[in-house]
Amino acid sequence: MQDRGQTIIVELSLESALVPKSYSNNLVFEIKGSEKPEEIVLAGGHIDTWDTGSQTGANDDGGGFITVFEALRLLKDNGFRPRRTLRFIAWSGEESGSYEDGAAQYVTTHEKEIAKHVAAFESDLGSTMLYGFGHSGEGADIVKGVLTNYLSILDAGHYEPDGESVDVGPLFERGVPIFKNLIKDTEDHEYYFRYHHTAGDSMTIMNADELDSNVVGIAAFLYIIADL
Repeated sequence: MQDRGQTIIVELSLESALVPKSYSNNLVFEIKGSEKPEEIVLAGGHIDTWDTGSQTGANDDGGGFITVFEALRLLKDNGFRPRRTLRFIAWSGEESGSYEDGAAQYVTTHEKEIAKHVAAFESDLGSTMLYGFGHSGEGADIVKGVLTNYLSILDAGHYEPDGESVDVGPLFERGVPIFKNLIKDTEDHEYYFRYHHTAGDSMTIMNADELDSNVVGIAAFLYIIADL
């Protein structure tokens, strides 16, 4: 139609809305630490998605949520219990970007524990093949050593000085080191953003082997950080 010079008019009828002061829940469980249970390594993904259809949200952030969930389940089922507590969280309300979201509520609810959080991890940039971890905050040399000595065997030993992600942001502002998984994509994340917040973000774009690479790598990384 464009080639023929015709004008294309698109009409959209949108009924979605953000409800002020709406309420939602984070999902939290943990593997208690064997020696320092009061010290916490927090890890998860968010469970809400962009409302573009009933089957959307596979990459953003179904893959991130389920790979971290499976990583901790893998540790639990095989009897791995680190010195510090591994706490899983499925954040709610990430897409709303409001002060009522799950990230803000976590900080409020766990205010007295924040000083005991030694690290916070989020997977929210896709779940293609894992190749390393991003990090912001204290302990860069320690993290680099962990990646070089242990994660390289999984081809996941690359380090970048950027662990920024939305839900761990409030914790970083309180001084907690933060992490994210680094996954293979173009430099500008062309593959991820091709489907991001669209009806194409469905299970058809997910790859089981790539998801597994995140599960195993995240499990190893979180266990080592919590056991240092």
